[in-house]
Amino acid sequence: MTSLQRTVIIFKSESESSDVYAETLEKHDFNPVFVPTLSFGFKNLEELRAKLQNPDKYAGIIFTSPRCVEAVAESLNLGELPGGWKMLHNYAVGEVTHNLALSTLDQLFTHGKQTGNARALGDYIVDTFDGSRALPLLLPCGNLATDTLLSKLAENGFSVDACEVYETRCHPELGANVERALEIYGESIEFLAFFSPSGVNCAQQYFTSRQLSMDKWKLVAIGPSTRRALESLGQKVYCTAERPTVEHLVKVLLNPQDSRERLLKERERMAALENNN
Repeated sequence: MTSLQRTVIIFKSESESSDVYAETLEKHDFNPVFVPTLSFGFKNLEELRAKLQNPDKYAGIIFTSPRCVEAVAESLNLGELPGGWKMLHNYAVGEVTHNLALSTLDQLFTHGKQTGNARALGDYIVDTFDGSRALPLLLPCGNLATDTLLSKLAENGFSVDACEVYETRCHPELGANVERALEIYGESIEFLAFFSPSGVNCAQQYFTSRQLSMDKWKLVAIGPSTRRALESLGQKVYCTAERPTVEHLVKVLLNPQDSRERLLKERERMAALENNN
């Protein structure tokens, strides 16, 4: 780390995409420090496996996170996904989830990778789906999944078979990892970046327990739901990345004003819609 680098504490588990994040951020003179924030445990995999054996009973499958793809692979014991799924309407939030489905589920192609959150994926499905809505879409999900996607699809005549396949918990070493980062990087830490509402809640629990305020750092939200989670805790959000990619993160770190102007326009649009109603 050079004296010119600005440290970003990233509340996100290291994964295959971490190298891309680190390399890209370092090119722009940021020093990324990953702090694993969440841990996951799979559940109901036998139930999921039974559903996966019957693709003819579904219109397709929806993956809202890489963890959902991993649950499917785990339920199959790393065996092959029945080929019938490839003929259906399959969707994923984000490029990481899309690429993981391709690499671990026998080249299963998913649509919607350009969406960055469940709300946007719901809009995309409603706008582009051209199959029969008589059959449900299979939705492997976690215990903290919101109703955003389910509500959007139900309002538009879709049936969804939601199957809870993993639980999200705070990482058991979160506190130790944060303390280590604060000790090593200290005053060079400028940003705290959060990737999910559950990650926000776990981090907040740690800072509250240590009577530490997050006000001394610039808080960066990845996606609107993460921004709302921070704001609901009374935190001031410095900027928000539209999508969970390193390119979008770098963009708002370098040009935070663009993020604020976009948020202001969105709030003005929502206010106008409410007034019209």
